[in-house]
Amino acid sequence: MLIHARIPIVLLLLLFSIHGIAQVDTPTQADDQIEEAIKQMFEKEHTRSLELLVETQTIAQKKEWHEQDFRATLNIGSNYYLLSDYGEALQYYLQAYEIAIAHLGSRQEMTVLNNIGILYFQEEERTQAKEYFYKAYQKAKQVKDEVKVGYYAVNLALVSNKMEEVDSSHYYIQEALPLLKDTPNVLLQGKMAQAEMYFLKGQYNKAESIALNILPELQGVSQVENKVFILLVLAQINEAQNLTEKALTYTIEARNTQLGFENRTEVYDYLAELHGKTGDFEKAIAYKDSVLIASDSLNTIRNRKLFENEKVKFQLQNYQHELSESKEVLKQERRFFYSIIGGTLLCMGFVIWGYRNNLVKHKQRKKIVELELAKKKSDHLLIEKQLREKEALALLEQERLKNELEVKNRKLTAKALYLSSKNDLIEEVVNSLSEHTEIANNPHLKKQITELKKHLKKDTQWDSFFTHFEEINQGFLDRLRDKHPKLTSSDIRFITYLYMNLSNKEIASLLNITPQSCRKRKERISKKMDIPKNSPLHAYLSNI
Repeated sequence: MLIHARIPIVLLLLLFSIHGIAQVDTPTQADDQIEEAIKQMFEKEHTRSLELLVETQTIAQKKEWHEQDFRATLNIGSNYYLLSDYGEALQYYLQAYEIAIAHLGSRQEMTVLNNIGILYFQEEERTQAKEYFYKAYQKAKQVKDEVKVGYYAVNLALVSNKMEEVDSSHYYIQEALPLLKDTPNVLLQGKMAQAEMYFLKGQYNKAESIALNILPELQGVSQVENKVFILLVLAQINEAQNLTEKALTYTIEARNTQLGFENRTEVYDYLAELHGKTGDFEKAIAYKDSVLIASDSLNTIRNRKLFENEKVKFQLQNYQHELSESKEVLKQERRFFYSIIGGTLLCMGFVIWGYRNNLVKHKQRKKIVELELAKKKSDHLLIEKQLREKEALALLEQERLKNELEVKNRKLTAKALYLSSKNDLIEEVVNSLSEHTEIANNPHLKKQITELKKHLKKDTQWDSFFTHFEEINQGFLDRLRDKHPKLTSSDIRFITYLYMNLSNKEIASLLNITPQSCRKRKERISKKMDIPKNSPLHAYLSNI
């Protein structure tokens, strides 16, 4: 005999962290309100939870927030599931499924399909339950969500056990367990399904070993139903091996563990059967009576739950009615408020019109003053512009004169170089001629060469160069001599070349000396003129 004790199926409710309730103006605030509703649902405050979810659903539908609409609708269904109103729960799950298909994706679809499968499982419609679990399982594989594949495979294994399709159950368990290593609670249910599967296959040692291994983990109120399930599996394993007394021990422990009435009828019925096998008919009859009492108590509880469910529905409908009334009151208040605003705006319009007229006149007067000031400013700017143009012309003229001076200096330099090279050539020719015996023996030619040498020594070209330099740079040499009377004519000649910005190489060529000698001479003249070492000689000369 297989005891069909209730075992919790993996129910996915899309839980998120709780942040509190806020005014629903954005999708984030809608998510916060849904999370608060989920918290209230698990605290069994179903009326408050449904109020929050219905309000969020209404706003989400109006503003087309499909994700929030889906979550609100799904969790309304979950509230009704926990209230055992499976018909109402199914209606909302189907609405959520339509939203998921139309606007969302496979992840939302598989969540709804799994929850619909749970409803059919609780109603003991195993074929339909397995069909929806399998659809959810296929969707999880499509999106490659291994953890969800493990969840749904466990559900498929559990329903396959109830249908005694042990090969199918074995396949799903083998797939699920490796995927659930990081999900202890679901892994535990997978092992429970595995223990039941091995019992159904007649592999009692394996089934008992698994059941005994997981039994210590089933502690606390939250694990009561799981513990009862495993104890009954152990009892059935021992009964199958004709160990009736041991089976009775496990069944009595299950009876003592059970807190509610949900599985008591199965436990009492099984105790009656075991006592009948041992020949203790008195106890068997007593437990049969207990089955009837438990059934009556369970029916009473179900009726109470049904009444509680209807009360919640009534409160929810009343809340929706109050919500509609409050919306109508709000509309009337808005109309009144808008009429007050309209009157106020009209009065303010007259005040503003009068103020605006005065402001326009004031602005006109101000504009006239501004125009007058602008004209004065414009005249002032025009004068400044003319002065700047004159200054610019003066600078241009100064620059032009400076450029002309530089051109003349360069010409003068070229002329000096030419005269120097010319004198050098003549001197070279004279020296060459003097070395010839024929010329040395000719008195007339010798006299002419001597006169030519005297002419070269007079250096009339240098006097001509000074004359041109004074014409171009008027007063420079006088100012130089006045400021530095110790300078020799040779120093002044060297300084004139520096003033014209000639290079050391060019000056060396003119003076027939080496560039190194030219640099040393420059340093010596700088020292004679008391010019600091870090001050360039040419810059100093430019300021004289």
